[in-house]
Amino acid sequence: MLLWISLALANAENTAVEMRDRDYTMEVNLRARQLFIPDSILDTWFYNSDSPGAYPEPRPSIGAQVFGLEYAFTNQQTSWVIWGEYMASGLNEGYWDDVDTGETVDHDDGDWVRPDNFSGWWTGFNYNYMVPITPADKPIHLDFVAGGGAGVGLITGDLTYWRPGTAIETDCEPASPAYVRRKVCPADGAKEFPRFLPMLDVTLGLQLNFADRAHIRMEGGLHDMFFYGVSGGGRF
Repeated sequence: MLLWISLALANAENTAVEMRDRDYTMEVNLRARQLFIPDSILDTWFYNSDSPGAYPEPRPSIGAQVFGLEYAFTNQQTSWVIWGEYMASGLNEGYWDDVDTGETVDHDDGDWVRPDNFSGWWTGFNYNYMVPITPADKPIHLDFVAGGGAGVGLITGDLTYWRPGTAIETDCEPASPAYVRRKVCPADGAKEFPRFLPMLDVTLGLQLNFADRAHIRMEGGLHDMFFYGVSGGGRF
């Protein structure tokens, strides 16, 4: 019995020494983000309801809500982050009237698009660099965080659409625009798009640290779309 106790104490002591000698810590974080594309950018490609003669209902906005998990290896100023997340689309059904490049403007040549179970699953990695704003030896201290990374995602669901009758061969409202046909005609199909997409991530934020055991980070940047969000977790 004495021999077993001695071995257990020796093992615990060795483990403590290894933890003290390790020059990095590990983190587990939860994160939530709101993604969006500003209307000023969408106006480059699609008319909105404020354009003269345009469809009167507002153009749908493009956005998404993201919920994810991070696992990070961190030292005093750098962090390598492995992440995975679920992206719930915030895209609503609506009319997309593409901007005409010629002299003639036709507001009835757009498509009506309806998302059906449209979402995505993503994974990737990031590198973050942290600059202390307040002294890092204090129990509670604040860091500025800048980072970037890349990932890949699988898009699920469909974008069901109706085209104007004048653009296709159809017996259902052949002379009507898409916003009329979608009420009385079957859909013309689903938009084709790549199911696997790359992800570019650029992040700026502030991280509040609590005795190097927990933290919360407020961040924004680019995550294929613009985003703002919050993440937090524990360190061990």
